[in-house]
Amino acid sequence: MLSRATVARRESAAPRADERTSDSLFPQRFTPFEYYYYVEHRPGYPSVFPIRVECRGRLERALFEKAFEQAHRRHPFLSARIQHEYNDWPSWVAGEPEPIEWLEGEDPSSDAPSTVPEPDGLKLTVRRQADKTVLLFVFPHVAVDGMGAFQFIADLMVGYAHGCAASPGEPPWPALDYRLLDDRDGHSLLKGRVRLTDLGRAARISLALLLRRAAVVDDHGRRPAAANDVASADDFLVHTLSEYETSELERVARKLSVRLHSLLLRDYYLMLAGWNQGTPESLRPIRMMVPINVRRKQDYRMPAANVFSYAFLTRREAECQGRSTLLNSIDTEMAAIKRNRRGLSYELGMRLLCLWPPLLRHSLNRKWAFATAVFSNLNAGFDHIRLPWRDGRRAAGDLILENGYGIGPIRPETRLCCAVHTYAGKLSICIRCDQKHFGREKRRDLLDALLTQLRETIQSET
Repeated sequence: MLSRATVARRESAAPRADERTSDSLFPQRFTPFEYYYYVEHRPGYPSVFPIRVECRGRLERALFEKAFEQAHRRHPFLSARIQHEYNDWPSWVAGEPEPIEWLEGEDPSSDAPSTVPEPDGLKLTVRRQADKTVLLFVFPHVAVDGMGAFQFIADLMVGYAHGCAASPGEPPWPALDYRLLDDRDGHSLLKGRVRLTDLGRAARISLALLLRRAAVVDDHGRRPAAANDVASADDFLVHTLSEYETSELERVARKLSVRLHSLLLRDYYLMLAGWNQGTPESLRPIRMMVPINVRRKQDYRMPAANVFSYAFLTRREAECQGRSTLLNSIDTEMAAIKRNRRGLSYELGMRLLCLWPPLLRHSLNRKWAFATAVFSNLNAGFDHIRLPWRDGRRAAGDLILENGYGIGPIRPETRLCCAVHTYAGKLSICIRCDQKHFGREKRRDLLDALLTQLRETIQSET
C-alpha cells in the first residue's frame, strides 16, 4: 500500500492526461490477460477482432487519413509493438500506425480473404466503389477488447466528421485519462482484497477447464475438402434481423422477466444441443465462454485496452430440454456473475498460471475443448457514437454508417463464436466457425439453425 505522500508526489510528477506522450507511456509490461491472447495467436486461429463497417456516401480520403492518425494518438496501444524482455516476458513499446490499405474500385461486398495479421498493430482496409464503402478493421485482441475497438472507431468517425465540417478546435471527443493505462488490469483481484472464496472459485474454474473436457460443435464427419490452415481475419457470416423481429425478442424477454442477453444465450444453447444431438459430443457438457466487461466507472476514461475477463456457463444436454428452466437458470447465473465478481475468477486463474509462463503455454497448447463455443454481446456500440442521425443512421460528413459487425477469435476445439449487437433498432448476429471443420455451406447451416431457434422463441413467446 502506497502512502498518501508517495501517491501525491507521483500525481504531481505525472504529466496531465492530455499532455502525456507515447514516450512516457511505454514501455508497458504485458498483463496476464494480454499474454494469454499473445500465446493464443497462431496460424488458423489469429487473436484478432475484425469489425466490418458498411457505409454509403462519399469518403474524403485525406480527411479520413488525418482522423485515423488522430485516433491513433488517442489510443496508443493500437500502434504499439511487442518486444521481449530478457526473461522472455513481452512488453509494449511505442510504434507507428500501420498505413491504411486503399482498394479503389473493389466490390465493397467482396469476401476476398485478407492476410492474417501480426498480433500487434491495427490493420485497416478501405474498399470503395461508387457511393459504397466498406471499412474492414482488424484489431489485435492482444491489445484491445471489443469495447476498446468500438471506442477507437467512434473517435475516428467523430474526428472525420469534425474535419468534414471544417470546424475549429479539437473534435468533441470524450476526455481520456492516459494514466489509467498504467493500471489497466487494476480491476484484478490481486490488486485488491483477495477473498478465500475468490481463490477457491478461480481454482475450481481452472481445474474444470483442465480436467473436464467440454463438447465440441460436431462437424458430422464432413470436413471441408480443402481445410484452410491460414484463416481469413474477416471470414464471418452476418444476419440482421428486421426491426419487427428485434422488437419482438425484446418484448418476449420483458414478458418473461429476463434480460435479452439471457434469452439469446438460451437459444444459442438450444441450437447447439440440437446440432449435437445423436452424436458422441452430446454426452459431454456444453460449456459457454462469455466475455465479461469488468470496467469500473473510472475505467471508461481509459484509452482502448483489454479490460475484460471470461465467465463459463456449463449445461448438459438433459438440462437443455426445458426451455423455461434453462432460461431462468441462465438469467440467474449471469446476474450472479456480475454481482459477485465471478467474471474476475478466470483472470485470477490466468495470473496464477502466469507465475510460471511455460505452464500456461502447455495448458493452452493441449488439444482439448476448454469451451464448446463463445457468446459475446457487444450491445449498441454504434448507437452511442457522438454523431448526428440521418435517415435513421449515424452520419459523418457525407458518409452514412449503414451497419457494423464485429466478432472475436476462436481457438482450437472451440469451433464456433457468436456475437450480437444492436444498431438503429435492429439486432445483428455474427458467427465465426473453425474453417478446418466447417465449409461455407455448413457455416450457413449453423447460422440458419440459430435464426430458426430465435423465430421459434418469437412465435411461442417462451
